[in-house]
Amino acid sequence: MNKQWKKTNVLAKMCIVGLLVSLLFVGCAPRHNTDHQPDPESVFSEETMYIATKNTSRIVGSSAEEISISTSRMIWPSTNTGTRPNVVLVAPVESWQAQLIALNLVHHPSDGPLLVTSQSDISDSIMNELMRLNPLGAEDGTQVIAVGMEDTAVELLAGHFQVYTINADNIFGLAREIDTYYAEISGELPLSVIISTAENAAYALPAGAWISHMPEPLLYVTQADVPGETREALEKRQGKANIYLLGPEDAINPTVEDVLRQYGSVVRIAGDNPITNSIKFAQYYDQQTGFGWNISKPGHGIILANSQFSQESIAASALAHRGKHAPMLLTEAGQAPKQLSAYLGELKPLFQQTPTEGPYNHLYIVGLTNWISWEQQGDLDHLVEIESADGEGHGAHGNRENQNTNQHPMNNGTMNH
Repeated sequence: MNKQWKKTNVLAKMCIVGLLVSLLFVGCAPRHNTDHQPDPESVFSEETMYIATKNTSRIVGSSAEEISISTSRMIWPSTNTGTRPNVVLVAPVESWQAQLIALNLVHHPSDGPLLVTSQSDISDSIMNELMRLNPLGAEDGTQVIAVGMEDTAVELLAGHFQVYTINADNIFGLAREIDTYYAEISGELPLSVIISTAENAAYALPAGAWISHMPEPLLYVTQADVPGETREALEKRQGKANIYLLGPEDAINPTVEDVLRQYGSVVRIAGDNPITNSIKFAQYYDQQTGFGWNISKPGHGIILANSQFSQESIAASALAHRGKHAPMLLTEAGQAPKQLSAYLGELKPLFQQTPTEGPYNHLYIVGLTNWISWEQQGDLDHLVEIESADGEGHGAHGNRENQNTNQHPMNNGTMNH
């Protein structure tokens, strides 16, 4: 009897404690804010609120280094062997040209991101990202390829990883060396080559997504000259090069095009400004060689960067290698230019019966809202949204006949989402 009383007494005390704890949490619960003022402790900062919409995702960052880290984390989560890179590329923030041509090594067998940091040092953020990635290594053990980096930076990398360095006297030689290196590790010298300007990042940038996606390299020219190092790389093709010249005549003179014809066929892909230039490159396709994105129908990923921040956006091109294999288009900070809106409108997905049948488009937006505005992100999200092919908008679900006479009317294709 005494034992039973003690047991009951303990249970009563536990109930009282539980009640007090419950009252404590009720008292501490956040109250409704009638003034609708933002909570300063909220995890939803202005920028994190604008990371994504249903058809868009932001690659968050305000510098080339930050964009490279965000892209790396998005593509290579490194949660298991299948999501870790083989080799990571490191290129200098001081040279957009080196960053862009380094993208040729993003493709297999490296299968890894491009990280951007100081030419003479490795920032803590980049070193932490390298540690997180924990690259598996190539067949020869290489875990990091340092492109155009100084010895001091290479030494820091070598303290933790097996490093291979690629350097040259100038950017034209560096492009040649990358072309040679890739041919050696892949066992094949690609006949198709992109050639673009080393003097204007906005015109050359779209090439980065393609060389991340496919093994064709990028080589550089100036506005009026084909440097010797570029000629040497082309000579290896023994007159059979398929040369795709990216950029308009005010960026690359016709005389350069004439010189390039000594090394093979030449096709110029160009728009009269960086935005139309990127669209022309995304549309282009060579049936004979298989070169080009040939993006003319819905069902694609697209990388969207501000042309004024081309040099900071290069590392995002790696999204062409994994995931949705997206080409790079350019835009402005505020509203989308008419040419871009018109092109994306041509790619708008339309369904016949139900939106679940797809296809779907997705935009990767590079940078924060001062690079590409939230208003543009929202407008483009709507522009690329899948809608009914019968012109009734997204709410319609086609003209399906009601096969069940007892079916509720709202299931006859007229229910809005």
